[in-house]
Amino acid sequence: MKIVYVILLIIFVVLACGCITKTPGEVQTVTTSTTGIPDITGTWTGLMQGYNENKGFTDYGNQPMSMVVTEQKGRIFAGSIVLTFNGTTRSTPMTGVIGRDGRTFSMVEKNNGYTTGEIISDDTIELTWRYDGGDSFGAALDILKRE
Repeated sequence: MKIVYVILLIIFVVLACGCITKTPGEVQTVTTSTTGIPDITGTWTGLMQGYNENKGFTDYGNQPMSMVVTEQKGRIFAGSIVLTFNGTTRSTPMTGVIGRDGRTFSMVEKNNGYTTGEIISDDTIELTWRYDGGDSFGAALDILKRE
């Protein structure tokens, strides 16, 4: 009879452990504030790689790019994207929204396309940029670190 109780106890423990595991697709939220919303203000810098209709695959001359987030209110943020091409630095205003999961975000750059992103850690993000300006199109993938 003891063996039946031991087997039942083992089954109960296995079932209980299964009930407290993460559900498929559940993502760990990276947060740096007490509200559960990550604080992404600051300057994020890294190298670009992508594809441009006119150039093909490119590393954009290994020129660094930056995302400068100057304002954030809740999940909404604003700032600029700073790019250097052929010795000329260009700053483009942008704004975005952090997803409810606290990990993904979407941005729009003034006259320069759309970006989705993922917060990898408190100091690393990944950006995926897409642009279709009528005359040309392109996409880029950037891994940026907070300075």
